Amino acid sequence: MKEYLDYLSDAIVQCKIEKEASEKIDIEVIYANKQTELLMNRPVKDILNKKLTYVFPELLNSIFDWPKILSEAAMTSDHKIIEQYITRFEKFIRFSIFGFAGDTFYIAMQDLTEKKEMKRLLLEREREITHLENELKSKANVDMLTNLYNFQFMNESIKSSMQSYVEESVNFCLLVLDIDDFKKINKIYGTDRADKIIQDVAAILSANSRKIDVVGRYGNDKFMIILNSVDIDIAKIMTEKIKMEIENYGFNLNRNLSVCGSIVEYAGETIEEFIEKSENLTTKAQSMGRGIMLS
Repeated sequence: MKEYLDYLSDAIVQCKIEKEASEKIDIEVIYANKQTELLMNRPVKDILNKKLTYVFPELLNSIFDWPKILSEAAMTSDHKIIEQYITRFEKFIRFSIFGFAGDTFYIAMQDLTEKKEMKRLLLEREREITHLENELKSKANVDMLTNLYNFQFMNESIKSSMQSYVEESVNFCLLVLDIDDFKKINKIYGTDRADKIIQDVAAILSANSRKIDVVGRYGNDKFMIILNSVDIDIAKIMTEKIKMEIENYGFNLNRNLSVCGSIVEYAGETIEEFIEKSENLTTKAQSMGRGIMLS
């Protein structure tokens, strides 16, 4: 049998239980296969016919009484498995204890260090992937330049407000704002300056909206705010305040920045009809001059 054990991939030792006068238990190694050398990083001859605490004296100061643990496992079970990180070897080892007879038993030792390391690395990767998925889901709803909601999310939010209107009779209005003469601004001041203006306008809209409102970027220089739980009269007052904040903000242009657009109260239309009504009014406001708001 022992000749056969040399061909196994596990390190295997046969141990004999030794009881000292002090009733303390130790273990003497009476056989070890070739793989034991690789696991323990020392020749088999250095451990044969020697007590475990002699071969590894640090066990005497260990919090684990390994000779007792292994012996009791052998005596009380036909097959016992113990997994433990062994500092002496810097390895995570699975001990399979079996074959107890006449105070002798076998211990098969399998190095699980690489397997445990791979498991940890896989867990790291899984968490990284989950984090990236969550981040991508978040970015799927957000306009990258302004951190406002994007057009797709705004559409879903309009549908949600429509559902509240149908089920709970909750009024809401849609405000669309377009920056006047933005193409000229882009041409005169350049893309970077134009992008900064869009970001500043986005910040003004966010600062002047309520928590129940939904603010988004609708196009290049066009913004949309869903004003929930208000009728058209209140929406007009809120819009005028936002317009004044934008016009009074220091954009450092040769003239004050202004916006035009539309305010539409929802009245039971389909979402396509509702958005089309808003777009038509916005287009009409643009054709009438700077700072025009239609409802």
